[in-house]
Amino acid sequence: MTAENAGNLFFPQRDRLGLRREKYSPGVRAQVALAAVETHSFERAAAVLEKLAGISISGRHVGRLAQQTGEQLAEEQRARAEVHQRGELPVEVCNPPQLAVVEFDGGRIRTRAEERGPGTHDPAWRESKNALFLRMNSEIHDDDPCPELPDFLQQRTRVRQLVQEMSGAATGEEGPHEIAPSEPSGAHYKPPRRLMRTCLSSLDDSKTFGTLMAAEAHRKGFYQAGRRAFVGDGMKCNWMIWRRHFAEFTPIVDFIHVISYLYRAAVAIGEGEEFGWGLCLEWASACWQGRVEDVRAELQQWLAEQPAAAELDEEDPRHIVGRAITYLTNNSGRMDYPRYRRDGLPLTSALMESCIKEINHRVKGSEKFWNDPSGAGPILSLKAASLSEDSRLENCFTP
Repeated sequence: MTAENAGNLFFPQRDRLGLRREKYSPGVRAQVALAAVETHSFERAAAVLEKLAGISISGRHVGRLAQQTGEQLAEEQRARAEVHQRGELPVEVCNPPQLAVVEFDGGRIRTRAEERGPGTHDPAWRESKNALFLRMNSEIHDDDPCPELPDFLQQRTRVRQLVQEMSGAATGEEGPHEIAPSEPSGAHYKPPRRLMRTCLSSLDDSKTFGTLMAAEAHRKGFYQAGRRAFVGDGMKCNWMIWRRHFAEFTPIVDFIHVISYLYRAAVAIGEGEEFGWGLCLEWASACWQGRVEDVRAELQQWLAEQPAAAELDEEDPRHIVGRAITYLTNNSGRMDYPRYRRDGLPLTSALMESCIKEINHRVKGSEKFWNDPSGAGPILSLKAASLSEDSRLENCFTP
């Protein structure tokens, strides 16, 4: 029997508590955890720790310690959700936010089967759930502070880039030369200012993740905020979470997602961007001003004039326009953008999109396949904690 096995035999609690014979101080463990998620790999984290902090540790051990910390964070989140469901979770802030904003979106992470030996077995894509909790401030206005579509959304190449990024099809190649608006409006909308953010990320299903979100919002005092908003795209699971846990928050569908549907429909009808851009600009301006029904009616009229077909290819203009109509129909009650601007609320989930990019920088890559669920879940929890502007990560290492 080896010394290590003997230790595990006589002190089984060592594994349950995440301890080993090698002892690291809380400060060193904190540095290891941070390096593990702020670099591109555990091996790179080990090299950085050696060069910058003089900590000699293998990449494999960095991974073990990171997983232990991530598991601890995930367990704490689950425990808070259970306490919150019993109505016993305390609010941890003394002053509720002036403006509390919750944003939600899904991501994708590649996984592999566990305990199948070396290599990648049963590779698959799994959807991650991601939520952002934003403490913000903004001004309230008597009149719409920006009734005209902002100039940056009147730039054709900029809108095309946004649409490509959202579909994951951005190539970085130069597109057609920019055609500026004939009469720039000079319009510029000042969104709410972020004061503090916290983040959650996991592979839980939407129902479970919703309970984690509700607990996080509660302990941050979001339900006591004077103004509250929930922002997401048009996915059904977003608004299921909103109805169950955030129904008192103003629901807002991300305006950039709206533009993406309008852009594709306009390009389909115009048989190309050259002739479709004018339609896109007209419809985007109308939705910005709250005239969603006018846009939907125009799209429905065009579709009604087309020959019927039993089945439509996904690239068929009728299919693309039909999807745009469905999107506007399903989300029309979450598209009162003039009112949101008067109330100083956000119009997009840009901060959520940015947060997901930060998460993806660590968890996505052609060579990355995370064990499902023991590797993927903890690393998502740890990365979310490192992006949060609170003390949850530091508290993991408090003696």
